Amino acid sequence: MAPLLYPGVKRIRGAYRVYAYDEREVFEKTKRKGALADEVVKIASGMLFRNTQSPFAKKGADKAVDKKEPKKGKAKDIKEDEASAMLKPSDTNSQVEDAPVNVEGLQYVEAKSYVMLEICLNRPLIPKRPAEEVARRVAEYIPPRPLFPKRTNGAQKAVEDFHQQVGKVANQILDEFRELFGTELLNAGGSDLPNTDADLEARRQKMIYELNSSGKYFAFKEQLKHSVVKIVREKYLKTTTFTSKDDLQAFLSELYVYLVDQMHIGLGNVLTLEDKTPVPEPLTDSAQLKHFAREAEVNENFELATKYYQERIARNKTDSSCWFDYGTFCLYINDIAKAEECFKECVAINQKHVEGLMLYGVVCAMEEKNEAAETFFEAATCVDPKNVLAWTMLGLFYHGISNEISAEMAMMEADKLNISSARKAMKPVKGIVAKNIEPPPTPEHMTVDEAKESEVGEVNNIDTKSIPSINKIPATPSMPQEKGTSQTKAKPTDRKQSIAQGKKAGSMGSRTSSKENVSSARPGSRHVRSPGTPQVPENHEIEEPRESTPVPPQSVYMMASDWLLEAKAMAFTERALAHELLSTTGGPSPQYYISLARLCLQKKDFEKAEEALEAAVQADHQNPDAWGIMGHLRYLSGDLAAAKDCYERTISFLTNPSETHSIYLRLASIYLQDGMFQEAKRTFLLACKKSPSCVSWLGVGIACYRLSELSEAEDALSEANILNNSDPEVWAFLSMVCLKTARQLEAEQAYKYALKVGLTDEDLLAEILSLQEEVGFGNPQL
Repeated sequence: MAPLLYPGVKRIRGAYRVYAYDEREVFEKTKRKGALADEVVKIASGMLFRNTQSPFAKKGADKAVDKKEPKKGKAKDIKEDEASAMLKPSDTNSQVEDAPVNVEGLQYVEAKSYVMLEICLNRPLIPKRPAEEVARRVAEYIPPRPLFPKRTNGAQKAVEDFHQQVGKVANQILDEFRELFGTELLNAGGSDLPNTDADLEARRQKMIYELNSSGKYFAFKEQLKHSVVKIVREKYLKTTTFTSKDDLQAFLSELYVYLVDQMHIGLGNVLTLEDKTPVPEPLTDSAQLKHFAREAEVNENFELATKYYQERIARNKTDSSCWFDYGTFCLYINDIAKAEECFKECVAINQKHVEGLMLYGVVCAMEEKNEAAETFFEAATCVDPKNVLAWTMLGLFYHGISNEISAEMAMMEADKLNISSARKAMKPVKGIVAKNIEPPPTPEHMTVDEAKESEVGEVNNIDTKSIPSINKIPATPSMPQEKGTSQTKAKPTDRKQSIAQGKKAGSMGSRTSSKENVSSARPGSRHVRSPGTPQVPENHEIEEPRESTPVPPQSVYMMASDWLLEAKAMAFTERALAHELLSTTGGPSPQYYISLARLCLQKKDFEKAEEALEAAVQADHQNPDAWGIMGHLRYLSGDLAAAKDCYERTISFLTNPSETHSIYLRLASIYLQDGMFQEAKRTFLLACKKSPSCVSWLGVGIACYRLSELSEAEDALSEANILNNSDPEVWAFLSMVCLKTARQLEAEQAYKYALKVGLTDEDLLAEILSLQEEVGFGNPQL
C-alpha cells in the first residue's frame, strides 16, 4: 500500500501472495484473538439483542432483585472467580498456541497463489505539484534572462546617435565643398588652395551662401534635430516647458556647450586618418578551450584553467554550457559561492537546462536549503520525465533528508526507466536477426487436403531432437470409432484445429495402423484423428517463452556516481556509492571500486584510493581504467617508475581506457625525465593525434630539440605557440632553437617574450643563458 503515499498516485494494481491464516501470528501482531470479522459479527449481534429487549419489566423481576444479594457463605467463591478472571489472558495465549495448523491454507502457499487487486481513489492522498507550478517556483528563485538584450533609449544611446548624425552631415558638407571648389583644385595643379585669411573667409562665405540658397542648411539642421531632442529628453530629462526665460537661457547655454563638445568627438571619429587594426578571428573554438581547461585542471594548473573557462564565457555569455562547465570547476576547487553563481546564470539563461538544475539543487542541498533543492530536483524531472539521472538525483536527495517514501518512489521510477532503455537497446538487435526469417504458412491459409499432405510430409521428415518435452506425454487409451462416423463428416473448423495442434505438437512416435489411429483423444470426443496425426490433449495450449527482463549495463547509482564525478560533486558521489554498495547482492563490481578510487583521488586521500584500486584489479585484472587510475595515483605520489609501468600496461590493452589524453601526457613526461626522448616523442605525437593542445605540441618540440631535430622542433613549438601564445616554456625553447640556428633577432625576441610572460623555471633559464654565452648573442641586456 506504500505506493498510495507517492505524490499524485490515485491507482495501484498488483499481484499479492496468498498466505495461510495463522491465529498465532495474528495474535502476536494485533494482540487479539480471532479476526476482525468475528468481532464485527459479535458487536452486530449484541446491538440486535439490545434492540429486541422489551421495555416492560418481567414478572419475576422483584424476585431476581432479591436473589442478587450474595450470601455471606459464598464470599470466598466470589473472590476465587475474580482471581480466575484475572488469569484469562494467559488462558488466551495457551489457546492461541494450541490452535490447529491451517492445512488448507498451506496448500495455497505451496502453490504460490496470488490475488490481483486494484485500488482506485477519487483523488491522490498526497497531491503532486504540477509542472507549471514547479517552473514558476524555479522562476521565482532564478528569474529567466532574455537571450538578447533589450533595446533601451538611454542617454548613452542618444549620444551615440548624435555622433552618427554629425558624421553623416560632415560627409555631406565635404561632398558640397568638393563640388564647389573642385575646379579650383584642378586648376591649381593638385596643390593646396591659398590659405590666407581673406581666401578662407571668402570660401566660407560662399559655402554658407550656397547651403542657404539651396535649402541644404535647413535639411542638415532637421537631420540633427531629432538626435538633439533625444539628448534633451534622455540625458537632461527635460520634457516640460520652462517657467522663466532665465532658466531657459541657462539650459540653452549648458546644452550648447555640451553639443559642441560632442560634435568635436563625432568629427574626430569620422575624420581620423588612422585605420583601426582589425581584430583577427580566434583560432580556437569553445570545444578546444574546454579541452585546454580540463587539461590544465588535470595538471593542477588552476590559474590557467580559470583563464580558459573565463575566456569561453567572454566569447559567448549567453551559452549556458559555458557557465555550467565553469561552475563544475569551481566545485572542484571548493569555491561554493562562485559555483552557485555560475549555476544560477546557467539556469537563468536556460530554464530547461537539466544538468544545471540538478547541480544547483546539489549546491542548495550542500548549503542546507532543502526546500529550494527539492524544487530544482523536481524541476529537472518535470523538464525531462524520462531522464534516469534526474530521478536518481531526486531519490538521493530524498534519502539525504530521510524522506523514505518519496525516495522509494523516485528510485522505482529510475529503475523502470533504466530497464526500459535497456529493452530499447535490445530491440534493434532482435530486429536485425529476425529480418531475414520468413514465417511458414499457417494452416488457416491452406485447404484441408493441402494441410493433410503437408502434415504427413512433416511427420515423415521430423527430427526427433526438435520435439518439445510436452510432446512426450503418452497418448491416453481411446474408444474405437463408431460405425456411422467418418473423416468426411467432421466440420472443417474442427479439422483445421486438429491439424494445427498436430503441427505444433509434432509426432509422438512411429506411425501405427489405421485401426489404432482412428480414435478420439478422450471418450466422447467429436474430433477424429487422421493417420499420422500426433495425439495432444484437446484443451492444451503451448505457451510461448516469455521475454526475459533485460539487465541494464549499469545500475542507476553507478550512472549517477559517474556523472557526479565528472561534475565534481563529492558529497552526492559518496551518497550514490554508498547506496550502490547496499544494493548489490554479489559484492561490489570493479566499476564501483574504480569510482571510489576516483573520488578518493579528488579528495587527495591516496591510501583509500590505493585500497580501492587493488580490489578493482583483483576483481578484473584486465580493466584499463583501473590500471590508468593506478598510474595517476603513483604519479601523484611521486613513484614515477611504478607509474610508468601502470601507464604502459594501460595502453597495451586492446580496449582503450575512458580517458587517454592525461595518460599519454604523463607517460611521455616520465620518458622525458628518464632521457627516453624517442619514446617521449612518439607518445606525445599520440596525444597530438587524438586531441592536440599546447602541452602536447610543447612536449613534441622538447623531445625533438633533445634529439637535435631542430626543424621538427621549431614546427612543433610553432603549433604550440598558435594554441597558446602566453606559455613561457614555448618561447624559451623557441629562443634556444633560434640560437642554435644562428638567428639573432628572432632569438632575442623569443627570449624577451619568455621573460615577459613570466618564465620561472630556473633550470631552463640557466640553460638559455649558458647557450647565449656559447653562441655569443641572444641576450639584449649584455
